[in-house]
Amino acid sequence: MKWYLLKTWEGKEEELVREIRSSVPPSLYEECFVIYQERIWRRKQRSIVHVENLFPGCVFLTCRERCCFERTEKTDSLFSILPMMEEDVNFLEKISGEDHMVRLSYVWKDDKGEICGLSDPLKACKEQIERYQFKKRYAMVRHRLWGEERGIVLGIILKEDSERKLLYGSMERAAGGKSRNYRMR
Repeated sequence: MKWYLLKTWEGKEEELVREIRSSVPPSLYEECFVIYQERIWRRKQRSIVHVENLFPGCVFLTCRERCCFERTEKTDSLFSILPMMEEDVNFLEKISGEDHMVRLSYVWKDDKGEICGLSDPLKACKEQIERYQFKKRYAMVRHRLWGEERGIVLGIILKEDSERKLLYGSMERAAGGKSRNYRMR
């Protein structure tokens, strides 16, 4: 499967996905999607799980063979298309899975506050973790993606979050167009 990166304006990702799905014959591509991630907001001693775009301005397209659809007048100004390198695809598949959702990673700390365990997807890139921000519930991963070093923020969950009631936010998604709640695995 070949992956392509469609670069568009931030905030226009879902519009581009809808436009491609409605104007490009399905026989010319497999999937068109945005990669999302779960994150936790901390407000008033509460943990609220929400979903956000992991790569603003980026839409992904997969094709069995070389991408061969024509850009239309409607889509011409919406994006530029770039083939993706295999190592970039492998990394994105590893962290986001088949549903293109980067789930929260559980981070275990010992009695001294030292990290003693990680769950996927963070576990899959533990050698690339640059720093943790426990108060804001994320880990910064340094990874070479699209030919340049990038800092990628991935959401984490701690023991105290799982001991309290988590509140789940919702988000509109193009795949189905319905508002849904996302639950942790």
